[in-house]
Amino acid sequence: MMDGEVSVVRLELPVDTRYIRVARLVASGMGATAGLDVDAVDDLRIAVDELCSALFELAGGGPVALTFQLNEQAVDVEGRAPAAPAARIDKERFALSEQILGVACDRYSLDVDDGVARFSLHKQI
Repeated sequence: MMDGEVSVVRLELPVDTRYIRVARLVASGMGATAGLDVDAVDDLRIAVDELCSALFELAGGGPVALTFQLNEQAVDVEGRAPAAPAARIDKERFALSEQILGVACDRYSLDVDDGVARFSLHKQI
């Protein structure tokens, strides 16, 4: 990448877990473009898979909007979808995902607020 260059890829998916593989493919492509080694690309793909799975569980309808942003220091991914009525994060269900995400990315968040489920993740280059 050239100094100061930012690349953005936006993806919109129906709330159907079969489409999470598309998000994983985009994550892998962005990681490879960023120059991440094979293990770091796999970590990014795993982190996107975990957070998309959680987001799809919380979503009350579509579409699920994903934004992948690449700059010279990091790959950042954000996801959002309208939340299902009374959607909440099941801490027990998400416990294993938190352990995986703690290793697979540098920073992440997942929340439901004002009828919107959202996540973000940050992977240093």
